[in-house]
Amino acid sequence: MHILISVFLLATGTCEALFCQKLTCPYEVKYKSLPRVWCQQNSAECCTGLTFSHSEHLVDGGKLKVTQDVSSFTVEVLEPNHKQGVYWCGLLNRNGTIIKLAEGYIHNSTASYIWSFIRWILLPLLPMVTTFTRMYLKSKIFLYFTQQKKHIFKKADGLHDDVGMTKAVTEQEYENTESLL
Repeated sequence: MHILISVFLLATGTCEALFCQKLTCPYEVKYKSLPRVWCQQNSAECCTGLTFSHSEHLVDGGKLKVTQDVSSFTVEVLEPNHKQGVYWCGLLNRNGTIIKLAEGYIHNSTASYIWSFIRWILLPLLPMVTTFTRMYLKSKIFLYFTQQKKHIFKKADGLHDDVGMTKAVTEQEYENTESLL
């Protein structure tokens, strides 16, 4: 169990294994001063959420952490109380439209977040388990019928031996009878 946890932590990083989910949003430097957007997707072209300035580091009451870079910002979900779904990060254009920079699936609990990684590990194992189970059962069934067949042949061989002996005795009687005549 400890080995599995260690491998999982190495594969996802310490923060991500606990819960933190990140979404990095690259943008052109000319848009640096535009307000940032974090929202949940409602449809293919619409989302509901919040805006914040480029200087903010904690958003939504400390539930989101924002890290600025020269040409991108990263939003980390610190608490798993957001609704599960597809989230966008972007910039709010001067005319009020959202410039979508990136999107990602955010989970609402640590368990579902961990499951999102484990399922990709288990997915390739499913066909292998199915194949090995089928081969194992097929060999067991083959072995069972082979043993049953041997058992039937033993019974049949025993019957033929008795018939053969009776026939041999009968033929000798005829031979002896012929010599008497």
